[in-house]
Amino acid sequence: GLSSGPRAPPPNLADLVMLKLRLDKTDRQVYKKTNESVLENTMLRNHWYPVLESVRLAKKPIKIKRFGDFFALWRDATGAPRALPNACPHRGASLSEGRVRDGEIECPWHAFRFDGTGRCTQMPSEGPDATIPRALNLEPATVREGHGLVFMWWGDSQENYPPLPYFDDLNDRGGATETSYILPYHYSRMVETNLDLHHTPFVHGNVFPVGSRMMNFDAHIDGDRISSTGTLVREKDALAGRTEGATFRADMIFPNLGMVELSPNLRIVLCSTPVDDEHTWMWFRYCQSYVGSAWLGKLITWLAVQSELRVVQKQDWRVFAGMTPGTIDDFPYAFVHSDKAIALYRKHRVQRLAKQKAQQPDEAIG
Repeated sequence: GLSSGPRAPPPNLADLVMLKLRLDKTDRQVYKKTNESVLENTMLRNHWYPVLESVRLAKKPIKIKRFGDFFALWRDATGAPRALPNACPHRGASLSEGRVRDGEIECPWHAFRFDGTGRCTQMPSEGPDATIPRALNLEPATVREGHGLVFMWWGDSQENYPPLPYFDDLNDRGGATETSYILPYHYSRMVETNLDLHHTPFVHGNVFPVGSRMMNFDAHIDGDRISSTGTLVREKDALAGRTEGATFRADMIFPNLGMVELSPNLRIVLCSTPVDDEHTWMWFRYCQSYVGSAWLGKLITWLAVQSELRVVQKQDWRVFAGMTPGTIDDFPYAFVHSDKAIALYRKHRVQRLAKQKAQQPDEAIG
């Protein structure tokens, strides 16, 4: 059920084209950390963050920007994902432009080679008997693969890492479709937005013709998971004392994994991972339990993704475009009952960040 098949195309929008051009220009700087202090103060440490779809990590190395840094990702001789800072410590070339040799990544400039632990294993210009300086070793990022995603650990090295987060109660019968893109907003806003159910009739009413009154709404937190459900009821029915309507569910697992149930048989799993202080890598996967046929399930989820990209996301972006830039910590919003899931996210995020600051962890990525 995790096979993603062909990836849906990204939104063909002028603002995303311009965003890509800006990111490409930034990429040419090879390795640049952006405003580390803001990321350090707004990211929850010692968690797994999804950073890439598994299907995108094939035979060739790939470069991604996450957490303000550039990383080179590749698969070693066993097929396991590996990640190192993208800049070669020798002369700064982009390792992701090199190739994989015997499970190790080889720099495209001077063919210096690095294994998955970051150890430089070869420097051809100096011969096989030369002592390799320790300065040529790199600090690896800890990555794991599961649920069709590559996860990266942000925090301190652990003797035993926790399991990768995911929604084990998804009830996916196969044929999922996924896609991803980058948006010019802080990741905390995207996490928060995915817990917002009651904007649906006002922003997405032509896609989801549902009522505007939120009834039977509840939200609670259990460990790292926030769960919320509510029924959107037409106002005339609500005034008549009826509670029948469209029931939705929005859950999240700290720090940034979300799930939205649009119907009992159609759900979206998504994540919002920081690219830097001002951009977020958005990934989502539509899953279905209407049918057991993989090809028919793929058709259903593919059509749902097309609707999401061509209509739903555009409607959200129009709202986002008018908002003041910043993180959710910059705005003391006034919440109502239907915002309880968002309020829980904010409350527990603030508490965890405060505890994290009090512990004063070191700044390395393990």
